[in-house]
Amino acid sequence: MSAPSMFPTTVVGSLPRPEWLLEGISAFEEGSMTGAQLKEYYDEAVVLAIKQQELAGLDEVSDGEQRRFSFLAFVAERIPSFKLVPTAELMTRDAERYARSMNLHVGVISNPIIVGKIERTAPLVADEVRFAMERTQKPVMAPLIGPLTLLINSWNSRLSSGYYRAPEDAFGDLTRLLREEILALRDAGASFVQLDEPAVGNFVDFRYTKWLLALNGWKLGDLGELHRVASELVNRTVKGVTGIKVGVHICRGNWRSDELHYSHGGYEKMIGEILEMKVKRLVLEYATKRAGTYRVFKDNPWHGEIGLGVIDVKDPRVEAPREIVRRVEEASKVFGAENIVLNPDCGFASGRPWPVVTRQIAYAKLAAQTEAAKLLRKKYA
Repeated sequence: MSAPSMFPTTVVGSLPRPEWLLEGISAFEEGSMTGAQLKEYYDEAVVLAIKQQELAGLDEVSDGEQRRFSFLAFVAERIPSFKLVPTAELMTRDAERYARSMNLHVGVISNPIIVGKIERTAPLVADEVRFAMERTQKPVMAPLIGPLTLLINSWNSRLSSGYYRAPEDAFGDLTRLLREEILALRDAGASFVQLDEPAVGNFVDFRYTKWLLALNGWKLGDLGELHRVASELVNRTVKGVTGIKVGVHICRGNWRSDELHYSHGGYEKMIGEILEMKVKRLVLEYATKRAGTYRVFKDNPWHGEIGLGVIDVKDPRVEAPREIVRRVEEASKVFGAENIVLNPDCGFASGRPWPVVTRQIAYAKLAAQTEAAKLLRKKYA
């Protein structure tokens, strides 16, 4: 089943896990549930997530990232080149200072740290897509960690330098890993691969970036160097990829905490590298008031698709469909109505421990997004 030609609706990836899945994971970790039993729980949670997306009327679905500890940490669950390390074990004095300034809940964060030569010894996401495709007639999108975000979280001076003396030494192997996964996703039949890049979104004020650099012991004289690296890594990742649509989600933060501690401002401070990325779709957050206006794209046009964030995932209020319509119509003056895909700003539960709203609210918001798309198609068809 193909998506509509105008205003197709999709997700950014993650959806809140059902309570019984969380209980099952705890039981497995405590030793009272077998791996086979937990797999059944995961399978059932994915089937439920797909069915609820279908009931919400989405044109394209995901598996809800039900099997992942987080959008980032899951890499260490699949690839032995990485080890999942609680960030509390990596903390330095400077990192602690930055964490306090952002009210960052360090105790729930674990990062996939490079502890060996990076090789794709197992699928990262392709198996998830195959399982989902067997259980729906809808197109299935695949969220995949972006190269800058993976690198800046995973190269640690103490644990990784024996394999890659400096972060740039890992560029080739890391982008090869992700490119091989994108090709596997193409072959599995995924409709769209979304590279998640909150590290680029953090260029607004670099607060979170400074914490990560201090945490992992990066020696970087000029933070502006990361601007060049951002587009270079994405372009290395997608070089030579054909036969599948690839995009970049520039995330603006999705923790369950006060918005005061998140980055504020538009995409002005990252527009140069955004325009250099050789991808087909930008997935941007515009429902949150923190994201600024469309002005920068009026002055610096993007000629591909826009995954327009029309749902604020952190706000428990369910948007009215006509409110969403107004957001889309305003954006269409800049991006063109024919280029817009409707999606939430971000995932609703980018990590298992931190869903930002309840499952009921998440699916009600997705249903409102669907109703808005119907209204738009009637008007613009």
